[in-house]
Amino acid sequence: MYVPTPTQHDPRPAGPPWWLVIGPGFAALIGLFLLTVIYRFDGESALQIDLGMSSQSLLLNGVVAYVVAAALAFPAGLLPGARFPTSVTVPALVFMLLGVLLVAFGPSSGMLLVGRVLNGLGAGAALGVTVALIRRLRTGRGTAAGVTAGLGVLALVIAPVLGGLLSDATGFRVVFVVAALFVFVALVVAGVIGIVTLAKPKHA
Repeated sequence: MYVPTPTQHDPRPAGPPWWLVIGPGFAALIGLFLLTVIYRFDGESALQIDLGMSSQSLLLNGVVAYVVAAALAFPAGLLPGARFPTSVTVPALVFMLLGVLLVAFGPSSGMLLVGRVLNGLGAGAALGVTVALIRRLRTGRGTAAGVTAGLGVLALVIAPVLGGLLSDATGFRVVFVVAALFVFVALVVAGVIGIVTLAKPKHA
């Protein structure tokens, strides 16, 4: 087995620090939450009723458009995400923020479609960055992947419940206003982490 001597350097590139996953990981979890929050388990959602949409229209405009956009954006996050996580995550969160606001204040199903496409693009890119960073971790890769996957499944399952309860109490638009606040917090977190990363001295 080859062991580097004190005068030699390990040829393997150093992996990213674990805390770089926080920004894009948080964004990806919000994106997964937003994917299913438009549904509810016990009947039609408030969004569907208020916008006068059929179940098929909600599926196409609200889910299919989101998933297709996310699938298209995922490689854009995966390929450069490990080297430039902040440069990809921040624009992704801006797309998500614009999309959430369009859904929150848009008057029609057409605006819903545009908003969901923007949401999907941002969520897909953020998920790609998260996967890219986890794959390059030198230690704790399995733990990070397991925790992220578990939280992602939880976000998908709990979104219709929380969204339904909040929609019943205040209307569906408030759900997306609250989501916009979380996206904004994720944007700030990603920006701060990016600044810390740039300010951190790089060792040879």
